[in-house]
Amino acid sequence: MVFTKLARAAVIGAVAASAFTLGATGVMAQDKGKAKAPAEQKQAAGDQKPADIWYKLCIDVPVAEATKPGEKPKQQKPEDMKKVNVCLTQVDVRDNATAILIGKIAVRQVSGQDKPQLLAMLPLGSALPPGALVKVDDKEPIKLAYTTCDQAGCYAEANIEPALIDQFKKGKQIAYLGIDVTGRALSIPLPLEGFAKAIEGKPVPVDKYNADQQKIAEVIKQRLAALRAQQEAAAKNPQGAAAPAQKK
Repeated sequence: MVFTKLARAAVIGAVAASAFTLGATGVMAQDKGKAKAPAEQKQAAGDQKPADIWYKLCIDVPVAEATKPGEKPKQQKPEDMKKVNVCLTQVDVRDNATAILIGKIAVRQVSGQDKPQLLAMLPLGSALPPGALVKVDDKEPIKLAYTTCDQAGCYAEANIEPALIDQFKKGKQIAYLGIDVTGRALSIPLPLEGFAKAIEGKPVPVDKYNADQQKIAEVIKQRLAALRAQQEAAAKNPQGAAAPAQKK
């Protein structure tokens, strides 16, 4: 699947290091099944704006030549395969405490295909048979079917009409909805401000994207280390500092 190959390269994305700073717009935290809306997030240094959370990443994906009926599959090296340009215009949902990716909404455009695809990444533990929904403002929800899961989450997608892209450009909010295996509903709302600029503009350079991933990985490492230190300290002193004795 073309998307799976691209998703492995783009599963942890951000347009700049500031987009995953603790408290920045675009970094959401789960709270009783819901992520905090961007309006509830404090702005990070540099006055990060909602428009900054959407970005486009494009890569050329090698696609093997189809085997004709009756022929044995050919051994093809990636460098010898035909390249197909695939673009994802997407927004990432990250945990506030760790900056780990916990969700995503993306529009995938594949060169040579008339219809784009809509993708939502939901956390592991999502109930797969019901699928997922994506809703723009008060429009009719779009049903997505799960296609694959990896260590980051599960991916649901659907082919959409090009006219829906115009709805996204003019819309105010997009949300993806799912159900976990316990039956609890998950609803993640995200602003559409900046989507039109991202999908119509130039993609993030791959070198910059890769550099951003290194920065994100370092931030995740530091935050996980800090959380472990807090947990170890709490385990050693579960009741906290003893209250001073009152004088009689």
